[in-house]
Amino acid sequence: MTNSSRAKPLELEVTNFGPIVEAKIELRPLTVFVGPSNTGKSYLAILTYALHMFMGRLPLFMRRLPLWTRGSWKELHISDEELESLVAWWELVEMRSSQDSRISVPDDIAALIRPVSKQMHEFADEFDMEIRRCFGVDETRQLIRHPGTNGATVTLRNHVHDDEEPFAYTFSTRGKAPEFTALIPDTTPLQIERFLGRFSGLLDRKNQDRKDLKFILLWSLWEAIFPYIIGEIYRPAYYLPADRTGVMHAHRVVVRSLIEGATSAGLRPTASMPALSGVMADFLQQLIEFDDTPRRRHNRNRDLARDLEEKILSGAVSVKKSDIGYPRFFYTPQGWKEAKELPLMNASSMVSELAPLVLYLRHVVAPGDLLIIEEPESHLHPAMQAAFARQLAQVVKAGIRVIVTTHSEWVLDQFANLVRLSALPQSKRKEFPEANAALRPDQFGAWLFKPKQRPKGSVVEEIRIDPEAGGLLADYSEIADQLYNTWAEIGNRITESQGGRVE
Repeated sequence: MTNSSRAKPLELEVTNFGPIVEAKIELRPLTVFVGPSNTGKSYLAILTYALHMFMGRLPLFMRRLPLWTRGSWKELHISDEELESLVAWWELVEMRSSQDSRISVPDDIAALIRPVSKQMHEFADEFDMEIRRCFGVDETRQLIRHPGTNGATVTLRNHVHDDEEPFAYTFSTRGKAPEFTALIPDTTPLQIERFLGRFSGLLDRKNQDRKDLKFILLWSLWEAIFPYIIGEIYRPAYYLPADRTGVMHAHRVVVRSLIEGATSAGLRPTASMPALSGVMADFLQQLIEFDDTPRRRHNRNRDLARDLEEKILSGAVSVKKSDIGYPRFFYTPQGWKEAKELPLMNASSMVSELAPLVLYLRHVVAPGDLLIIEEPESHLHPAMQAAFARQLAQVVKAGIRVIVTTHSEWVLDQFANLVRLSALPQSKRKEFPEANAALRPDQFGAWLFKPKQRPKGSVVEEIRIDPEAGGLLADYSEIADQLYNTWAEIGNRITESQGGRVE
């Protein structure tokens, strides 16, 4: 039994989806989507969110398979010798040190669970439903760039070893019905994540009915292997949409008119009401569950939330429940007494824009989770955009994974500086205010969404930090050059019109 580190981040490949012709990205701890409007940044962000929502519930879906129902336990074709081997291995696992982050699964034990893992293909309809829910559409084909073509494909790859074939999961709309396939190579080693406290005591039952024991041990093995073969995509994800400020101000009206008529978040309430996308419905549902009372307060990332309040917002964000149970959001500027708190709708647009992030860090998001933030630079002065990017890097360094969609050159430049700073030894960073926010190159990735004429749509390519040119090679310099050239040409024309001579 040996430990190994993950070789590469999760890789996501998409074709013919929304405005995207093709995209192949890595989901790194901090992943940034940049590019012109209407090129698919939000499409890819929402799709990633849908993957998290689906994969996080996949073990529950698999519980419905006949293989795992009580009447079908006899279908677990495990010989007495194989069962004894499984019991002996679990006994060794329970004796391992809690410091072992991952434990390798012997080939003979892995062979018992591989057939189970390959049954994920049964849940294509569930994934299709989650995509439709998150985007708020009736049919997935509405999201296909050209419905008359071969359809869209989405492939997630989890590279657990550099020299082994990855685990791969592909969703396709190419046929008459959606398809979901899972590739769990027979040669790629399996491991279990070391969170086995929840499985302690399993072997206390080893004298019970042998069919029951087969089920208990195999299902427990599957639950322990699942996070490893899926990767971080099984962790919870949270989405802060671009129009979150308006929703924060008007959530009570929106909740009354839309959520009350729905049976669950993300469904269409009635034919006479506008549709709610799943990401917006989930955001609304999480808003109304916020509670700052001592009994309900989580304070998951207290220091991160406080730093945002002190260094960016210059005040504190709070939540209070109304008499009818709806949350009310307030902002208290630094130096004000709590009794003088402002309703959030009376605070600045910058405060309203970032208040949800403070609340999510304090109440909801845990290390390992994914937080997706659309256009965090909205309503922020360039200096505050750079300061906010530093704070976001601190969030990533605390173990929270982040996806950002942005149009901001200042945000990109600050991220580039933070990665560049990591090349300095620790002792040489002290003079920089960003010292504690430095990011290793493997913690950061930026992808540019570029419009394409033939075929019409966008392609996505990684943009890298250029030590010579400085910063990330996005398309902003082209725009700056165009504006400068236009300025110069206008100046020339002005000189000519005044009878002057243009050199």
